[in-house]
Amino acid sequence: MLTSCSSFQKRTLSKNEEIMLNKKIKQIQAELSVNNLKTLSESLNMPVKKRYILNELSSYDLSKVKTYFTQPKIVGNRAYNTIGIRYGEEILYYNLEYEYLNNNWEIVKFTERR
Repeated sequence: MLTSCSSFQKRTLSKNEEIMLNKKIKQIQAELSVNNLKTLSESLNMPVKKRYILNELSSYDLSKVKTYFTQPKIVGNRAYNTIGIRYGEEILYYNLEYEYLNNNWEIVKFTERR
């Protein structure tokens, strides 16, 4: 069987799927500002790391911090962005990787950037 490279096409996301990602990011940011981790917790698709990251974030009173989200870079059905959390003079950076699965954006990687 012969297959040419042109027969494998990378799936591109619809505008609606991009809008869904931006809404989810804005919702997470709004919830963090009132010390709520619900949407973030529900979006995580990482069983072991989920508890560690949520425990780390819940140790802060997030209503007293500033959060900054970079615009997501979308590649295929994945997206990447960075969150900055400023607590006084300390700034924590986290890299996030999202994957579009089952008609929903899920966070598949959430790592602290050092």
